[in-house]
Amino acid sequence: MIDYQAINLINGVIDVNDRGLAYGDGIFETIAYVNGALHNWDLHWQRLCTGAERLSLSIPDETFFLNSINLKLLQNNDLGSENLDSGNLGSDKLDSQHRVIKIIITRGKGGRGYQFPQQAQTSMIISIHQWPERLIDDYKKGIRVKVCQTCLAQQPALAGIKHLNRLEQVLARNEFDGKDYHDGIMLACSDESSQFRARVIEATSSNLFFVKNGQLFTPKIDTCGVQGTIRQEIFQLAKKMSISIEQDHYTLSELSDASDVFFSNSIFGIVPMASITCSDNTQWFYSQQNKQRISAALSSKINKALSRPVLL
Repeated sequence: MIDYQAINLINGVIDVNDRGLAYGDGIFETIAYVNGALHNWDLHWQRLCTGAERLSLSIPDETFFLNSINLKLLQNNDLGSENLDSGNLGSDKLDSQHRVIKIIITRGKGGRGYQFPQQAQTSMIISIHQWPERLIDDYKKGIRVKVCQTCLAQQPALAGIKHLNRLEQVLARNEFDGKDYHDGIMLACSDESSQFRARVIEATSSNLFFVKNGQLFTPKIDTCGVQGTIRQEIFQLAKKMSISIEQDHYTLSELSDASDVFFSNSIFGIVPMASITCSDNTQWFYSQQNKQRISAALSSKINKALSRPVLL
């Protein structure tokens, strides 16, 4: 059992010697709080545990997390005094509440050097954020995306988890301003001279899926990238809905003749792509008029649960 004296629940101030600040030594989760519930909490908790194990990081048990989130919600939103659990966060008066909850876990304060301190006091930061709006046209018409020049370094030890080292995503996200392009596709770093032969991995903050001949595909997250909770939910739903899904290594060129391409994100749900622009200005376009689109079928469950528009 973890010593709860070794947990520092930070409230506003972080020590300048915290290893999360110095080295990105930690993990995080971004969770949708919708209609009084933490969406996909079980999947978020599973990924937190996996990340902690990979980094040899001590974390409190699930009850401690849920009680801490409950306290933070009460402090920030005056939501009432009911106890929270993973399935039902509070009473009926919470149902209209939509928030984003971010959890950051760091190894805590430590001296100079990369070696773990012998007696670390884990730091936990919980913050509550406003629910972000998104243009309905993003869901109806799809978004324009570009292929980013910044690639993802391949490190299997960190693949899948949400560790605090996100400079690749920071650089990639700043390759576009949100006007001409709404997101960017990230490739795995390789020696390939052609961008089209490089492995496609994900978007800057979303997982990627594409459809060919009624088959759903998604890049394997084994050497880099994040194992998204909506990605995991899509696997579960696909099985229930008898949708064939495959994960493997795919090159960027394989998106050229896809019938449907979309992103999945824990806050925005499923967002379709209207077009992809490559570095040589090659463009691929995708129609949103296909009534048999797999993305639309999945969004009828996922987007509805997140109070986002369902794809038609």
